[in-house]
Amino acid sequence: MNTSQENEHLALLVDGKSLITIMADTLLTADMLKFATMCKAVIACRVSPSQKMQIVAMVRQGVKPEPMTLSIGDGANDVPMILEAHVGVSFKP
Repeated sequence: MNTSQENEHLALLVDGKSLITIMADTLLTADMLKFATMCKAVIACRVSPSQKMQIVAMVRQGVKPEPMTLSIGDGANDVPMILEAHVGVSFKP
């Protein structure tokens, strides 16, 4: 079994409180980004609007070659995240 097959079932779930600690330490941020790139899905829950923006910025700056980022939001508090992404989508249900 190759590495990509071994990682195909990995997912990362991170909450806002954990992100405060992770984003305050450049080594932890790098480790999280490295692990996140191995995952099939990354889910951020209970995060602030600024943390949403930080996650998009972290991916844009830390993944090489630079990926195409997409942010989808449903409210005014999502604007910073939407503006940080290459493609931003906002909708009002």
